[in-house]
Amino acid sequence: MDSADDVSQKRGELDRCPPGYDGRDVALCRLAATLHRRFESDREIDDLNMAITLYRAALELRPVKHADRASSLHDIAQCLAYRFRQTSTVSDLDDAVTAEREALQLLEPGNPDFNASRRCLIDYVRMTTGNIAAEMASSDASDVTEVDIKQLIRIVALETLGAMPTRLLDTRTGNLCNRDAQISEFMGSKRCIRLESLCKSYDRDQQMKFIRTEVLEHFQYATLSHRWGEGEPSLRDIEGRSVYNMPLTRALRKLQYFCTVALERDCLWAWSDTCCIDKHSGNEVQETILSMFAWYRQSALTVVYLCDVVDTDSFVNSEWFNRGWTLQELLAPRTILFYTRDWSLYKNLASSNHKTEAVVLEELETATGIESRFLTNSSPGMDNARLRLQWASMRRTTRPEDIVYSLFGIFDLRLPILYGESAENALGRLLVEIISVSDVSVLDWIGEPSQFRSYFPSHITWYRRLPSPLPRLNAEERPLATSVLRNLSDSLSLLLHLQFLCHSLAALLLGITYCVPAILPRTPVSSAPSDVFEFYSLISVPLPRFFSRHFILPCVAYHVTMVELQGADPSAPSYTYNVRASGLVPLRITLPAKLADVTKSRGVLYLVRPWPSRLHGPSAKPDVVTEEQLSRLEEPFNALLLSESTHNDNEHKRIASSTLITAQPTDRASILKSKVRIFRVV
Repeated sequence: MDSADDVSQKRGELDRCPPGYDGRDVALCRLAATLHRRFESDREIDDLNMAITLYRAALELRPVKHADRASSLHDIAQCLAYRFRQTSTVSDLDDAVTAEREALQLLEPGNPDFNASRRCLIDYVRMTTGNIAAEMASSDASDVTEVDIKQLIRIVALETLGAMPTRLLDTRTGNLCNRDAQISEFMGSKRCIRLESLCKSYDRDQQMKFIRTEVLEHFQYATLSHRWGEGEPSLRDIEGRSVYNMPLTRALRKLQYFCTVALERDCLWAWSDTCCIDKHSGNEVQETILSMFAWYRQSALTVVYLCDVVDTDSFVNSEWFNRGWTLQELLAPRTILFYTRDWSLYKNLASSNHKTEAVVLEELETATGIESRFLTNSSPGMDNARLRLQWASMRRTTRPEDIVYSLFGIFDLRLPILYGESAENALGRLLVEIISVSDVSVLDWIGEPSQFRSYFPSHITWYRRLPSPLPRLNAEERPLATSVLRNLSDSLSLLLHLQFLCHSLAALLLGITYCVPAILPRTPVSSAPSDVFEFYSLISVPLPRFFSRHFILPCVAYHVTMVELQGADPSAPSYTYNVRASGLVPLRITLPAKLADVTKSRGVLYLVRPWPSRLHGPSAKPDVVTEEQLSRLEEPFNALLLSESTHNDNEHKRIASSTLITAQPTDRASILKSKVRIFRVV
């Protein structure tokens, strides 16, 4: 989504949450976060100023005991620190330190947010020291002493390393270095000595820029992406030793070659997920998982080692493409080189980046099903949420829940890592977060439902069989497509009628009685007035949300008036039904289970269209529906099948389908008569 559209949408959400409205603090934070993201890309200071204002307004609605006060304090501290970097206003940095300290006091040690807040507080305190150093740098060069310059260089180096992995391999020596060792190595290097000398001759405007450039070049690092094998060296194995001097094993040979490739490509540092993480520290493992996308994105080079590909092979069938963690390791890096089993460049392509090679991109599309535009320019976030789930649906991990954790970076989410939970529960937590901040497209899945929530799938694999999303039609295409679909619908209705006549005639000739296997679900009871929105008041429809065990989902509801079993294959199992619903053209659906339990109780069935809240846009006006909005509502859509609870008329359950249910409104008149109803789905 375009950043301007995203900001406009969030403004519209805020407008629908006036002062005193429950949920206004959430709308304020969403708009602030969107403006913050746009500032990071466009560097418009007005966006940052507005984000700070909005976060402060949200903070006033979140008192000390509010569950989200700590996150609001953390967010506003980040924005204030960004503004300090832009304007050098010391009060902003002081306020950032104050806000982050309060956030830290509200959080419990061991909480992932506690670690993130502590890290930021350390950075802000260091920036306070760095501000003093920057003031030194802004004075005349002749007034800056050698000690001052060295202190300034050290501060810049610490700031740079703060965004990098904690431990890195020195590709020159093969030694594993923590942050202190990295700083010590740099401060004693010839490069640093030369940097100190050159800084004395620079004017105040050039000095900081030159230091940052030199420090970034020195600490550029390579990352390894690979399939784990037997005997991978751990942190404990290589601590205090050079990987170049250790007894040779297949796994160690891989690590050695990786380091030499990195050094050959001018990277003095290298990172591998086998030995650069303390896997005995739960906090470090969690922080690593949540940071990996950023680390691969910031790396100067990612080396992909394909142990099952020989020189003459195509890598399309490599097991590397089936592993869960390697998805983000493919998407995040800007520069990638693929190496085969004997450490030869794939297809002997000597370019510095295989992501720029047309032949490689074509094979990557074949191997992953991911379009090249995403392979070369993929940003973390919620856009194309359903598509991102589909990319991961064919992959697997050793620990089932890791398939979900490997997506946190891709969606730019910082959720707790809870090893021991089921993959189903982890997926549910991810989907709740996506729907809360994005849209409901992730409800378009087919297969087995979760045992905890009928509206979510039991496993991520149920996203794999999804066809391409329904195409968006332009103004010229819509009338023709709608006409074709309605003609097909009329043909289906005629076919069903002829089928009934044939069955009846055959029964008459054979002298038997034929019963039409049709079910007429009962008429629904009236909904509470607060749960129903007329068509011309749809701008007031609330956003989807979760409350207790309910998914509060606004939908355009189409009452199912007839269900007829068309065919069954119990061995599959697969049951196909002809369905009629008020306001929709007749359609056919396929389910993995019979509707017997529902039909025996003559329960209420609905085909529903989750309300596309983004349809309104930021400039929507009450009681006004545009031609563009009507045209979009005339298009086919992916429907959900809901059944009313036999115990509670206010609860509904989703009935899973074997294929996507593509529905079509009968005509514009039926759309204008439609209403949005609030469903509580369990």
